[in-house]
Amino acid sequence: MPRHTDAREKMVTSAALLIREDGIAGTGFRDVVAHSGAPRGSIGHHFPGGKEELVSDAVRWAGAIATRAIARAAERGTTEDAVRTIVAIYRRSLTDTQFAAGCPVGTVAQEGHSNPALRAATKQVFDDWRAILFKSLKRDGWRAKEARRLADGAIAGIEGALMMARVDQSTTPLDHTEQILLGAVRRPG
Repeated sequence: MPRHTDAREKMVTSAALLIREDGIAGTGFRDVVAHSGAPRGSIGHHFPGGKEELVSDAVRWAGAIATRAIARAAERGTTEDAVRTIVAIYRRSLTDTQFAAGCPVGTVAQEGHSNPALRAATKQVFDDWRAILFKSLKRDGWRAKEARRLADGAIAGIEGALMMARVDQSTTPLDHTEQILLGAVRRPG
């Protein structure tokens, strides 16, 4: 039987959506099964590595969606377009969920930092995002050292703004961060 079945994919998607709102500790297999509509018995079959495997896969799934969107924006435009895309994804997520949803990757990075598998999954996603921004910044005329600094700052700034937006129940922290980042990443003089 293929490893990636509809039930498995639904559970991974559900896990990512639940983690972005309730965190790792607040997202149990029972919640994932209920949200996805998958049969309870499929958990052990699809996730022999347990919750660690499910959460790692959820991080990679969510990260891949954002990675594709950021890469498309950067390839078709400038780094400013990539930043606008990242912010738009999270602004929509925040407002669509009445500020309940943050970034599942950031959530797992914070809650799962002591777990090597979860840390590796989140690091890979963050590295992918930084690499896209770095390449775009270099193409826009930034030197390598500055491009690395700006790419790190952009990801860190957006992740922090998401936390503040959830607490404030407002997109204002995200809006301010976007304005600051757009000014910072404009092509060098």
